[in-house]
Amino acid sequence: MHKKRFEKEFEVHYYEINQYQEATPVTVLKYLEETAIAHSDAVGLGINRLKSEGIAWVLNRWSVQVERYPKSNEKVIVETWPSSFERFYATRNFYIKDLKGGILGRATSLWIFLNIEKKRPIRIPDKYMIPYGLELQEVMEKPFGEIYYVENPEVLKEFYVRRSDIDTNQHVNNTVYLGWVLETVPNEIYHEYIMPSFEIMYKREVGMGSVISATSQTVEELPSTTFAHIIKEKDKGYDLAFAKTHWIKRSNKI
Repeated sequence: MHKKRFEKEFEVHYYEINQYQEATPVTVLKYLEETAIAHSDAVGLGINRLKSEGIAWVLNRWSVQVERYPKSNEKVIVETWPSSFERFYATRNFYIKDLKGGILGRATSLWIFLNIEKKRPIRIPDKYMIPYGLELQEVMEKPFGEIYYVENPEVLKEFYVRRSDIDTNQHVNNTVYLGWVLETVPNEIYHEYIMPSFEIMYKREVGMGSVISATSQTVEELPSTTFAHIIKEKDKGYDLAFAKTHWIKRSNKI
């Protein structure tokens, strides 16, 4: 398979920024997801085609590093490419760049190829790999580290799954989980620190009518702070996602 990268441009809008007029982490994750979807559409393997054939790419993990969050009205380019296809999963890499080519961030994601009806991973046929091309370059040497289990929750928040949380698969969209995670970060950290990196591992899907329990625990102390997070389905107690967020004081350079 030949090398092929895909690019998509975004402009940071007012409704996508925080108090510092920066794109929020959820906004950045939405840009990454949107670029991956657009890449599939561009090569003729979009969501509708896959759904008609009873298959889907299901996101399993994110690892994201941000050197600088783009500002309000700033235009950025998200560049993506698959770096591996192995049995039933694929690795997709991303760069986030300014219009001069400077790197603002990078991400690695892991996707599982799924039989929708059986809800089981299946081997990826060549016809679902070849159109993308393949480039072996990785943006991180070891993107997926240990994600700690929350044993002694320090913060507990609960949420109802809203209609706006649901995507085309009738499940909560992956970016919503990050929003829940961030709600468990203490106010003084969220407002006075910045998050240069985070990881999310998705374990189980959830849909309408569910109540979500989000907890967090400090696993590393100052000067930088790291939290472990767990998202659960409250009534049945299922683990839905694990996450790790890393924070540094805003006066420090990322």
